[in-house]
Amino acid sequence: MALYPHSAHLAAASLNQTVGDWSGNARRIREAIAAARQRGAALLLLPEMCLPGYSLGDRLPRWGTLERSWRMLTELAAHTEGMVVTFGLPIAHRGVIYNAMAVVADGTICALAAKENLATGDVEYENRWYQSWDRGRLETFTAPDGLEVPIGNLVFEADGLGRFALEICEDGWKGLRPGSIYALAGAEILLNPSASWFVIGKHAVRRRMVEQISREDHVVYLYSSLLGCDATRLVFDGSVFLASDGEILEEGRRFVFKDEWELRERVVDLAKLRQTRREEGSWRQQVREVEQGRYGPTPEILRLPGSYATAASPPPTRPYWIPAPPRPPDPSLLWLAEAGLVPDIAETDLAHLELELALALALRDYIAKTGLRGLTLALSGGRDSSMVALLVHRMFRYDNPELDDAALKALVHERFVCAYMATENSGEETRTASRELAEELGARFHHMEIQDAVDTHVRLTEETLGRPLSWDNPVDDIALQNVQARLRGSLIWMLANLDRFLLLSTSNKSEAGVGYTTMDGDTSGGISPIADVPKSLVSLWLRWAGGFHGYDALKHVNAMEPTAELRPQEDAQTDEGDLMPFAVLDQLLYHFVQLGEDPLPMFKALWPRFTERYGGDPRAFAAHVRKFVRLLCFAQWKRERFAISFRVTAFDLDPKTGFRFPAVQAPFTEELADLDAYLDSLDD
Repeated sequence: MALYPHSAHLAAASLNQTVGDWSGNARRIREAIAAARQRGAALLLLPEMCLPGYSLGDRLPRWGTLERSWRMLTELAAHTEGMVVTFGLPIAHRGVIYNAMAVVADGTICALAAKENLATGDVEYENRWYQSWDRGRLETFTAPDGLEVPIGNLVFEADGLGRFALEICEDGWKGLRPGSIYALAGAEILLNPSASWFVIGKHAVRRRMVEQISREDHVVYLYSSLLGCDATRLVFDGSVFLASDGEILEEGRRFVFKDEWELRERVVDLAKLRQTRREEGSWRQQVREVEQGRYGPTPEILRLPGSYATAASPPPTRPYWIPAPPRPPDPSLLWLAEAGLVPDIAETDLAHLELELALALALRDYIAKTGLRGLTLALSGGRDSSMVALLVHRMFRYDNPELDDAALKALVHERFVCAYMATENSGEETRTASRELAEELGARFHHMEIQDAVDTHVRLTEETLGRPLSWDNPVDDIALQNVQARLRGSLIWMLANLDRFLLLSTSNKSEAGVGYTTMDGDTSGGISPIADVPKSLVSLWLRWAGGFHGYDALKHVNAMEPTAELRPQEDAQTDEGDLMPFAVLDQLLYHFVQLGEDPLPMFKALWPRFTERYGGDPRAFAAHVRKFVRLLCFAQWKRERFAISFRVTAFDLDPKTGFRFPAVQAPFTEELADLDAYLDSLDD
C-alpha cells in the first residue's frame, strides 16, 4: 500500500462535556479518539478544557481539579496509540494557573502549549483565574506526578504529519496571533481548540476567520469547540472546521442533541501549501523577520515519537477553470432538514433558527445534567410565555427525532405542565390562546380561576389598613396589579413542586431591563430561557415560528397587542402603553448598554431614525429616553434577583456575568440635564 508523503489525515471533534463529570468526560473523549482512529486519522484536535469542562469558575483553583485533570490526561494518553491527540486542561506552573493544551503522541505526553490571550471582558473573566503565557517563552513544566515536559514556544514535527502548532481559542481572534509566528517558523498545520460560546450570527464570523487565517498563513487550520450548556449561562454550539489555504474542506454539524460529540476528518494535501510558500516573495520576507527575532525568540522544533503516515491520498482538487460551487447558507445546519427535524432551511431566516436551537439545547442540557424530571410554565397566552412553551416543545422534538407526532405529544404531556391562572382582568383571547397552544403542543394544561384568592388578599390588606383599595387611587395601582402576578407565582410553584419539576420564568430582556416585571410573579422560576431575548425579537420569532414550523395556535398570540392583563379590562392596558414602543426601548437598551452612550449622545444617534415615529417632536422622544434611563437604573435591584438565563445576543443584562451595574447610584441626573439643555438649544 503506497504512502503519500505530502498528505496528512487530520480530525477535529466537538464534545458535550460537563464540569467535574470526570468519568463521563473521559468516556466521550475515548469515543472520539476511537472514531477518529477507525476513520484513519493520525492527528485529532479536541476542544479547550475538554478534560475538566470549560466553565469551572471558582472550582478551577482547587488542587483537586488540577491534580485530577492531569491524572485523567495520563490515563487517556494510553488510548492514543498510533495517533497524535491534543487535550485541553488547566495546569499549575510556578504557582499560577494556565489554560493549556497537552500534545500526546503514541501514548506519550510530549509537551504543553499555553494560552497567550485570555478571554476577559463581556461575559468572560479568565483573568480572574488564569495567567497569560508570554510570547516566545519556553520552559520546563513539572507535572503533579513528577513528569517533566517542555511548555511554551514550540512547533511540533512528526513523521507523516509535517509540522504543526497550537493557538488556543482567543489567540485566534487577535491581530498579532501566535499562530502566524508558528506558521512563519514552519508550521503547516495550525490547531485552534476553543470553548467559543454562541451568539446569534457568530458562526458566520468564525467561518470567515478560519478561512482568512488559513489563507493568510498558508496553512491547514483545524478548529474545534465545545458543545451544549456547560456550567454557566453560556451555550456552546459545537463548531468544527477543517480549512486549507482559504477553503473550508469540512464543517461539522452544530446544535447536535442526540450525539455527545461531533467528528470531522480529512486527508489534506500539504504539497500545495508548501509550493505556495516557496513561490510567494512576501512569505520569504516575513520568514526572515521571524528568524531574525523581530517577533521574539524563534519557536523551537520538537520532534514527536512515532510515525503517522497516511495510506490515503487527498481527494482530487477541482480543475482551476471550474469555479467552486456556491455554498449553502449554513452547512452546519443542513443536517436538521435532512433528518426531518425542520423544513427546508434554504429560504428561512437562519438567525431565528439559531436562536431556537441555542435555547432549546441549553434547556435540554440544563435539565439533563441536573437530573430534573420535567418543566412547569405559567402559560398566560401572551408572547413571552408562548415563546417559552414553544422552545420546550422544540427541545423535545430535537432531543427525540425518532418519535412520531403522537409519541412526541405523549412525551411532552408527561414532562411539561402549563397553567393559565385567570382573574377578572383576563381576556377571552388569552384564555383561548393558552388553551389551544397547550393542546397543540401536547402539554398538560390547567385552567385556574384565582379571583377569589386575589379578593382575599385585597380584603385582608384593606382590613389591615382600615381603608378600601381602589384602581382610582394611583397609590393602590401597582399593589393591585402585582398581587395578581405574585399569586400566580405562588400557585405555579406549587404545581411545579407537586411534580418535582423545574419552573420556567418568562421575563424577556426588554421588560427586565426597565423593571417592568413583578418580583416573585412573572420572575418566579429556576431558569429564565428568554431573559436575553428583547421583546422585539420575541415578536419576530413568534411570527417566524408560526410560519416555519406551522404552529396554528400562534395566530391568536400574534394577533394580540402585548398586555399584562393586570388592570381592569376597560383600561385596555398594553405593555407599550405602560412603557414605550418596544422598537424604541430595544434600541435605547442597545445604545445604553452595549455602546455605553449617555442620554445626549443616545438621543442624537437615534433621533433621525425615530423622527417620523414621534411626529417630529424631539421632546416626546427625549421623554422616553429620560424614562428609560431612570427605569433601567432603578431596576438593577430586580436584575440582581433574576433566575439563571442563557446568553444568546451580543450583550446581556445578567449582573453576575454580563452587565455589572451599580444597584445604588444617581440615575444619570447631570447627564439628563445635558439632554434638557440640548433640547432648549434647539428651541433657540
